[in-house]
Formats: sequence, C-alpha cells, structure tokens
Amino acid sequence: MKGRVAARDPRRALLLSALVFPGLGQLVTGHPWRALAFAGSSAALLVAVVRRVMRETERLMPDDPVAILDPALPLRLVAEVHRANASFFLWATVGLVAIWVASIVDAWLSRAR
Repeated sequence: MKGRVAARDPRRALLLSALVFPGLGQLVTGHPWRALAFAGSSAALLVAVVRRVMRETERLMPDDPVAILDPALPLRLVAEVHRANASFFLWATVGLVAIWVASIVDAWLSRAR
C-alpha cells in the first residue's frame, strides 16, 4: 500500500512532467488518457518539426558532390532552413511550451483529485 501512495505523490508527478516528458506525471498519478493526450500531442509536434527540417534540408542540399564537402555547408543549411521556416518554428515552440506547462499544472493539481 505504501508504494501506491508514493506513486501518487504530486511532487513526483510534477517533476516527471516538468523534467522528463509531458504526460509522465499523469501516468504516475493514474490518468492514462490524460497522459496519452499530453504525450501524444507533444510527440506529434516534435515529429512535425523533424519532418519539416528533413524536408527543407533535402530541398536545399546541393547537387554538386564537391559542394557537399564544404565544411560550412551545415551552418548555411541551418541558417536557410531557419530563415524559411521561422514562423513555423515559433508556433511549434509556443505549442510545445503550452503543452508542457499544461502538463505540469495538471500533474500538480492532480493532488486535489
């Protein structure tokens, strides 16, 4: 019984949601659907960002094999991908932060439930 009480400790849930990944605190407190919602939406946003970066990098890669050997190419690619997608990255970051904060607040408030 003591292990079950410790598993529902709101501080533990708060730290898991804040420091590891959104939704883990809800999973520990026994709210699997909330955990799925927070973790799934965070993962979906992260996948969208990675896909956008991969697509833009493939589009901007030079066709010339000699140009690929340029040591400054990665820095130029990063700058160009960021410049072309700045608003997308801004809104993805705002979304991730909002989900993360909501997960932390929900994990903390789960102590009252």
